[in-house]
Amino acid sequence: MSAVRFQPLRVAFTCADPSQAQMPVAELLAALPASPLLTYTDPEAADLRVEMLPDAIYHFYRREEEVALAAFRIPVKKPQALPRKLVRLLEHVAAFDNLLNLQPASDALSSVLEVEFLQLETPASGSTPAEVSPLPRDPQGQVQIQAGRNLAIALRNRALTPVHVYVTVFDERQCSVGLVYPYQPDFPARLRPGESVLVGSGPRYLLQMQLPEDAETTVDRFKIWVSSTGMQPGIMAMPPLGQRLEPPSEDPYGSGSRLDREVRLAILGKAGSTPMPAFAEDPWWCMEQAVKVVA
Repeated sequence: MSAVRFQPLRVAFTCADPSQAQMPVAELLAALPASPLLTYTDPEAADLRVEMLPDAIYHFYRREEEVALAAFRIPVKKPQALPRKLVRLLEHVAAFDNLLNLQPASDALSSVLEVEFLQLETPASGSTPAEVSPLPRDPQGQVQIQAGRNLAIALRNRALTPVHVYVTVFDERQCSVGLVYPYQPDFPARLRPGESVLVGSGPRYLLQMQLPEDAETTVDRFKIWVSSTGMQPGIMAMPPLGQRLEPPSEDPYGSGSRLDREVRLAILGKAGSTPMPAFAEDPWWCMEQAVKVVA
């Protein structure tokens, strides 16, 4: 088994009027399918609180948050379907949190990748390279970009050996994860020594930044992963919470690389029966960059 561990999402259920709930809290807790991603506790210790309301409505609240992360109406014809549906939603939140919080065992690869977030001025076209400019910063020093503009991410391998690079973007409002690079899960992500790539340079693939409806600002959290060996990155993509989360695979191994195994443990809660590669022999690293999107 792996020595890697993650903290299961601690969940509590509350109900102000039990007579209006679809199922008593104690009965619901007893019927919830076991999940390695979840554990149940009291409201004071919970990471996520589920408020059970009349008309089969459920509100999800993060710890110490007064605005609901999400609200769902979950009508069911058979009572036994309710616990399964709730667990699927809760597992989505847990997998999102685990992937966002996943960190390497050491900074062994922290210096191999040169990263710069830029604003795309003119997309590449034929033999003409893309034109980029630095991103502006707000008064607090956070990089920002105007909604509708295109982001570009410059990556360069400074190591003497090839590395594999992956870029994801996290939307904490929707608990969704997008695979930014490679542009398709089966595209190569290998950078040779000294090789550079400008992610989102066009002409085919652009990273146009958008605001949620009725919002004047939002923050997208990008996470860049670098590994000495390749992984199957499609496992990291997640739709918005509430849309059915079906991982591309329930396989806990993927390519077998240390990064792939740790990512799958975080998302699936499954470590597999064989040991992971030693981190010293198959290291990986990641970095985060928050990008503020403004109207």
